[in-house]
Amino acid sequence: MGHTAETRTNWSMQGIIIQETDPDEIVLLGASLSRGPGIDKALENKLTDLETLCKRLPLMPRHDSLFLLSNVVAMPRLLFTLRTTPCMSSPVLPLYDNLLRASLSKLINVDVSESAWEQASLPVRFGGLGIRSAVSLASSAFLASAAGATNLVNSLLPQRLHNASDSALTIALTVWQNQAGPNAAAPDDAHCRFQKSWDVSVCKAQADKGLNAAQTEADMARLLASKDSNSGMWLKAIPLATVGLKLEDEAVRIAVGLRLGTNICEAHDCACGVRVDSRGTHGLACKYSAGRHPRHGQLNDVICRALQRAQIPAVKEPVGLCRSDGKRPDGVTMIPWARGRCLAWDATVVDTLAPSHISDSATTAGSAAARAEVMKTSKYTDISITHTFIPLAFETLGSWGQQCDGFVRELGRRLSVVTGEKKEIAFLKQRLSIAIQRGNALSCLGTIPKELDIV
Repeated sequence: MGHTAETRTNWSMQGIIIQETDPDEIVLLGASLSRGPGIDKALENKLTDLETLCKRLPLMPRHDSLFLLSNVVAMPRLLFTLRTTPCMSSPVLPLYDNLLRASLSKLINVDVSESAWEQASLPVRFGGLGIRSAVSLASSAFLASAAGATNLVNSLLPQRLHNASDSALTIALTVWQNQAGPNAAAPDDAHCRFQKSWDVSVCKAQADKGLNAAQTEADMARLLASKDSNSGMWLKAIPLATVGLKLEDEAVRIAVGLRLGTNICEAHDCACGVRVDSRGTHGLACKYSAGRHPRHGQLNDVICRALQRAQIPAVKEPVGLCRSDGKRPDGVTMIPWARGRCLAWDATVVDTLAPSHISDSATTAGSAAARAEVMKTSKYTDISITHTFIPLAFETLGSWGQQCDGFVRELGRRLSVVTGEKKEIAFLKQRLSIAIQRGNALSCLGTIPKELDIV
């Protein structure tokens, strides 16, 4: 429809006012189009949001707050900005990381040093807590996003601009090269659009830096164990108390402290007469350990219940299935497990940092568990004649023996067949990992005298 004469008159009298927008304030689909103050302003808004959320997290239990900080609050809320704008040089990104570090320290009640934060900011599979650093992730996120949008951009631009240089990409690539190291190669064309392909080189360089900086065998063994695929399963568990996947506040504090190598207590004398340092790891191997028996019982409970859920009846500490010295394995199935033989298992948890293991643990992750498996197999040679015997060897810092890991995977697979849940292997590993962390907490706290002399 055409405008009436009256309408045309009103338009001509009122006029049309076009408001001019500062280029630094232009935002398209939530992303700033400016490479200067506009990016800083967008990041400052994200920083303000993070401050608000971090003030509320302490109102929750520690396990809940840690899970939300790593999986919801930290990088997930910032990732879109990192992928759509070149944030690498912004002075706001370090402030974002500083707030995350301070929030972690407050939430878990641990003193997070610079080296501890560098480890904590790594993905779980690289030995961290999964609370990613904005500074280390920015270049990988932007490069992957730019590579993924290349075909679309080229379809919109004329042919003469297809190979035009982009200063933002140049800066991002330079930052990434500095973080990943001079020998790191950029992903090939088939993988360059995946953020993980860029990020893995940065994470590996950061993890190697921590290993190279380790000054003691204990630190080396701790860092190697933290990179084991099973050591961080408790960090991936959704904290649900109804299914036994929620750790108590003190257990979370000690679990994080043991993983990062931070102080978890004041130095004191153990009941066995040994001086316990501020890292509190003596309790993990002490013969008077308060957590040894509860941890052993919880692990066997998890295994036995999993077998029963997989429709494989099992009993713990079977009567009549004894060695020549009268000792029994931890459990046995009532129907054949494989090749017509019933399964017998015996679980043990060895300390990664024990004086008898630390030299090997500082060289190879899982060496203590491997040795324990050999000893358990030799111990139950008689039972192996009639049963399929599996030694379940775990380490306090998270590594598992190969036979243990293989058995848990097979049990999880059989659970998936019965329940239809494809993640049964991960869920079973999480329950076992939670049991180990609970036992570690009891062991470390058990060395503290109940009655302290106050001078």
